[in-house]
Amino acid sequence: MPETRRLVRNPKPAEEYDEEEVPQRRLRRDEPEEKDTPRRSDMAVAKGWSGYRRTKANAPSPWTKLYKVADEEKIIMFLEDGPYASFLQHWCEWVPRGTKQSYVCLQDDCPLDEVDPKPQARVRFNILDCQGDVPTHVTFETGVSVTEMLEEYSEDEPLSGRYFAVAMKGPKNSRRTQIRPIKNRDLKEDWDFEPLSRADIAKFDAKLLDDSSLEINSRSDLRKVADSFNE
Repeated sequence: MPETRRLVRNPKPAEEYDEEEVPQRRLRRDEPEEKDTPRRSDMAVAKGWSGYRRTKANAPSPWTKLYKVADEEKIIMFLEDGPYASFLQHWCEWVPRGTKQSYVCLQDDCPLDEVDPKPQARVRFNILDCQGDVPTHVTFETGVSVTEMLEEYSEDEPLSGRYFAVAMKGPKNSRRTQIRPIKNRDLKEDWDFEPLSRADIAKFDAKLLDDSSLEINSRSDLRKVADSFNE
């Protein structure tokens, strides 16, 4: 299998703390004792299966988590006003199953253009998957038709902070992603979902992906994939 070059943003380094012991100050009789030890509810420790899912959802990962559109409508929320990456993608179905089959087109004399002359346009958005116990940051990857619908919606109001219902509909061999906006006032009554606060949404600002998160193969690697077409 071709060796890949993965471009991802490095997490910020952890802060270094001074481990030198500081002598404790004797408190006056009328001075309340400071509570430096956090309460159990304040600690970053989760309990139960819901806690596990929350921990897993927020765990750092070098892999882009793509949102899987379900058959039934689910709620998503956009974290930005527009896509963070747009690119052409080659789907190399001749590559053995279980190995990498999709590749970003280099566009400038890409070797895969010789065997797959019509790569598909793909667009990626930072969103929150609002199903489950806790919102999860994932990537919503769309094609041209869904992207154009979202662009039309954005003309009326920016996408950032807006909720949408998304589902996969249609016959088995021609299923399509359908998406429609949801008004905040309808979230509680129709979906039993409380809109997220600005503080909750701001927690994801440091996790937003950009185009550097795309996995881009070298020209030589793509040449090997193209040459395997006739093998």
